[in-house]
Amino acid sequence: MTTLELAGGTLVTLGHRTAGGSKNETRYGVMADGREVVVKTQRNHGRLREEAAALTFLGARGVRAPKVIAAATGPDSSEVLVLSREAGERPVTPDGWRRFGRDLATLASVDTAGWPLATVSAAEFAGDHDRRLSVVAHLLDGELRREISAAIERVADVHDLVITHGDPGSGNYLDDGEQGTLIDWETASLSPFGLDIGRAVFIGLLDLGRTGIRRALVAALIDGYRANLTVELDDHVLRAWTIIAGLQFIHGRHVRPLRPDRTPQVAAEVLAAYLAG
Repeated sequence: MTTLELAGGTLVTLGHRTAGGSKNETRYGVMADGREVVVKTQRNHGRLREEAAALTFLGARGVRAPKVIAAATGPDSSEVLVLSREAGERPVTPDGWRRFGRDLATLASVDTAGWPLATVSAAEFAGDHDRRLSVVAHLLDGELRREISAAIERVADVHDLVITHGDPGSGNYLDDGEQGTLIDWETASLSPFGLDIGRAVFIGLLDLGRTGIRRALVAALIDGYRANLTVELDDHVLRAWTIIAGLQFIHGRHVRPLRPDRTPQVAAEVLAAYLAG
């Protein structure tokens, strides 16, 4: 067993690596006092300082999320973040995805005063995604390009900014059968309302968990999300945000391919199937 020494001499015994994650090396661990923790060591494009700031902010406002136990520098001068280990597993049933939607919706009502990280206006978001579309336009047919362009134009009018997780897939939600916890907050921001649910819907359509019941999961996700909102989620806006999420996956897989089975072409096919109904 490997041990990690934190400031003040506190020791963490490191266990096996967790599943998933390409930006950090993440391991389970045990503190000297017996507390089970998750230890994240920054690699590649990780943003652990941002995650620590987001979690500290959310914890002070009663949002269920991992607790920051320590932020330190590892033996190789890399950033290290020690978090509480939360109960639960990736949701694979409609009930689990309904709880996922419910908990994701709570972010829209969190007081944003004092938010410590990036704030992205609707105009900035639309401009960034226009540029993303230009990068991958050659991969898309004319109809799909037009649908994406129209979606960008629609979300440019969404001016309500809310706490946004940024990557709310089922792999970043731990469900214990009664409640759940959103994890991995590195890409959190203050962004236009609807971004999170659109991305969660598209991830459900990709069916990265290989459940084979993607439509049932997405329907449950949307039901749970809407049931816990204090504002209305318009169907046309939800559709636009789902299209935007499709663009994000097409672009991300094009500029930074990580796995041979997760290509921009596959994401484009899933988006086209969604639009076809």
